Amino acid sequence: MLLGIKRPLVWLFLAYMSGVGLYKVKTGVAIIIVCIVMILVVLWGSFFWSKRKGKLIHFAFLLGLPFLFGLGYLRMNQQLSPASMDSAFSVKINGTISGHLDMIEEKGQYTILTLKANSITLEQSSQELLSQGQSSQEQLSQDKSSQEQSEYDSKSYFSNKLTIYSTSKSTYKIGNILFVSGQIVKFQKASNPGQFNQYQYNKMNNIEYKVNAKKIEVLDENYSWFHHLLYRIKKKFVEVYQEILPKKDAGLMSAMILGDMALLDDDIKELYQQNGISHILAISGLNVSLLGISLFQLLRKARISILPSTIISIFIIFSYGILTNFSVSTNRAVVMLILFMIAGVIGRTYDLLSATSLSALIILIQSPMQIYNAGFLLSFGAMLGIALIYPILTSIIPIKNIFLDGLWLSISIQCMTFPIIVYFFYEFPLYSVVINMIILPLSSIIVLMGIIAGILGCLYLPAGIFAIGCVHYILSFYEIVCRIGSELPGKTFLTGRPSVLIVITYYSIILLFIALNNGIKRKLSVILLSFLIIILVKFKNIDFIVTFLDMGQGDGIIMQTPAGTTFLIDGGSTDIKKVGQYRLEPFLKVNGIWELDYAIVTHTDADHVNGLKELIEAMKDTSNSSNLYEGNIVIRHLILPNTSFIDNSYTELITLAKSKGIEVLYIEKGDVIQDSAVTITCLHPSHGYDTTSKNAYSTVLSVSYGQFDLLLTGDLEADGEELVMKELQKNVIQKSEELLKVATDYDVLKVAHHGSKYSTFEEFLNIVKPEFAVISCGKENSYGHPHADLLKRLEKVGSDIRITTECGAINIKTDGEEMIVENFLN
Repeated sequence: MLLGIKRPLVWLFLAYMSGVGLYKVKTGVAIIIVCIVMILVVLWGSFFWSKRKGKLIHFAFLLGLPFLFGLGYLRMNQQLSPASMDSAFSVKINGTISGHLDMIEEKGQYTILTLKANSITLEQSSQELLSQGQSSQEQLSQDKSSQEQSEYDSKSYFSNKLTIYSTSKSTYKIGNILFVSGQIVKFQKASNPGQFNQYQYNKMNNIEYKVNAKKIEVLDENYSWFHHLLYRIKKKFVEVYQEILPKKDAGLMSAMILGDMALLDDDIKELYQQNGISHILAISGLNVSLLGISLFQLLRKARISILPSTIISIFIIFSYGILTNFSVSTNRAVVMLILFMIAGVIGRTYDLLSATSLSALIILIQSPMQIYNAGFLLSFGAMLGIALIYPILTSIIPIKNIFLDGLWLSISIQCMTFPIIVYFFYEFPLYSVVINMIILPLSSIIVLMGIIAGILGCLYLPAGIFAIGCVHYILSFYEIVCRIGSELPGKTFLTGRPSVLIVITYYSIILLFIALNNGIKRKLSVILLSFLIIILVKFKNIDFIVTFLDMGQGDGIIMQTPAGTTFLIDGGSTDIKKVGQYRLEPFLKVNGIWELDYAIVTHTDADHVNGLKELIEAMKDTSNSSNLYEGNIVIRHLILPNTSFIDNSYTELITLAKSKGIEVLYIEKGDVIQDSAVTITCLHPSHGYDTTSKNAYSTVLSVSYGQFDLLLTGDLEADGEELVMKELQKNVIQKSEELLKVATDYDVLKVAHHGSKYSTFEEFLNIVKPEFAVISCGKENSYGHPHADLLKRLEKVGSDIRITTECGAINIKTDGEEMIVENFLN
């Protein structure tokens, strides 16, 4: 107990978190009222408690609650607000920067420099300044000649942190003032569910833009000798590991000891992730604790008194934090270890929950957006599992066996972190508890031997080789264990992302379990843990869902029927690298989809198939595999248009699909796919349709569910469009059993060829009459998609136009009568 109340640091942390959590409340009056009410409650409560438990001054810290609440609210809104320069350009712009060099990283051919306290001057045309705030539709509607009339202006801005990408290998020193000229680029926001949010990740690290440097000059050669010394030590350690270990092991040691991922082997990284031990690749609390406590004990054995030993140890571990760039877990561990040491010096009891709260408070004051960071949540979730659940489990069933004690510890951590893992990563390695129990006991040896070998290797290389000893064999053992785990059936369980309500319910059960653990209720409370399976609940979809993904300059459409059948219509892009890995696969996994029943290809241009090919290439041969999820998306059937225009891309896709055991089918006009109440009718190409263009034979699909109708047109061009139009006109003029049963007007049209000027003509639109028109195209693409003329034609027929560059993924949900259209980007 401290200052008359238990764990005041916990209460202060919760007050700050309350302010952070209410950041969306934009009414200042409401926040002021909450602060006033909080102050009154604190004053009344402290006076009331003081009457019974002690002097009023013992509760004075409670006055900090409204202060921290207000600080949390202000800091979160401050960090979330757009940078002042955001409104000055859309994606990228040339400019010059001068700032202080804060960090240097070597990554392959690039040197990545972090600059802080930056002054930026932009080179921007006056026409660009005038067009700020306009939508892409408005900009595309402007006369082309006016866009060519521009004069260049300059304007200066201030920016906190920037990352500079340079191919130059010049030597810079931490603290130098650099002058950089180059292209300033905005970080990309996630535009699809499951997609990595580059903007948010950098924002939470207070980095506002990246710069592709063309030229770098040193304006001021003064530097921070201490910070640069730490950088040189880190660089020297990496060189030593490369000298004394095989390449693969050197990358692992650099990651585990120094937080340097540049040399980490991609295959090993993926292997560790699949088995749930990727946490050992980051600087962990274990590293910091081992270093600090081992050093402290060494100093005490050298007969140095406790106070100097503590000061030296704190200085070393803080320097280690700087050397490793103070990741979230390092930051937490450094603060907690410093508190532990100070508690020993002043003779106070170290409280794990209070120390955890203070370290979290320090991190979140620096960057409240860290609450969105999986690393932050996992790190502190693990600590809460150790502090709150582990003591209860060990008291219910006291066990002195080291192995079983490790099992309780692992279960405690997994109970607290499981929702975080599946929320951010959508899947869970089933054998991770056992694998962690096998590998974690040896981690201490790796860390200690790695640090000692690094120090000795810097002084005398053969000594480093001798000291590294068995590390290579331990790392080889890790790899063997992980490869065995990867071959086990059902190694990974795909959950998809649970809803926020499910996560809240899960943690409510945990809190109730902790609260009931007293006396007789303790053993009964264990029954509550069985309800934690709620996190795995996935409600059956009762609607028909169509999602048009933002694939950049490409197409990717995913349909989910009420019967549970999944369709992918096209999947590719010409301006996004690895679009299958970074856009298709994350979307499928976030929705808990690991197999596609049908992948329908409208035509085989790269912007429609290269992402699909990635998914197929990553598959195992389905003819030899089980029906269990094995980490990759599985495709059961591939459907191609039945065309006479067969080129290399067409035949290569067939060969690839068959090599993976995928059944290949062909579709032509009149073919129907019936899935319960969902009907998919092919309108084009007809049997024997002869063309010399891929776009012309694009498969056209009419999709119906109840009163809902959707028309998918691929990259259909004028001649193909005319044939489809004639088929639709037949249905308008006459009804006959011989006619295709398709709609005469549509709720949703997927506009052909990314909004090209030379498709989706007025006559066609007058027949289709789409309520919504969806256009999939890339931002600032070189084709000018969507074209202004096409947009005018859509506006003329009264279509609600949705463009993926502005809306992100466009999700349509219908019960067959009512339709809900949602944009991922609001």
